[in-house]
Amino acid sequence: MIAFYYQIQKPIIMKKAAFILSTFFGSLALLGILFKVMHWPGAGIALVTGVVGFALIGLPLLAVYRYRRA
Repeated sequence: MIAFYYQIQKPIIMKKAAFILSTFFGSLALLGILFKVMHWPGAGIALVTGVVGFALIGLPLLAVYRYRRA
């Protein structure tokens, strides 16, 4: 995470990375919820990976992007 943070110094690249990763992990969490409701296999892994990835990678990148933009 720290190495990824220092590699992204340009605002346009950072914006793209923040939105792509946030969208990916958010979609993964939503798919995990859908799989959980339908009782399909792999629901727990998808849900946990999506929520943890969004919390640890997506939200901090969005926060840093917002902070630098202001």
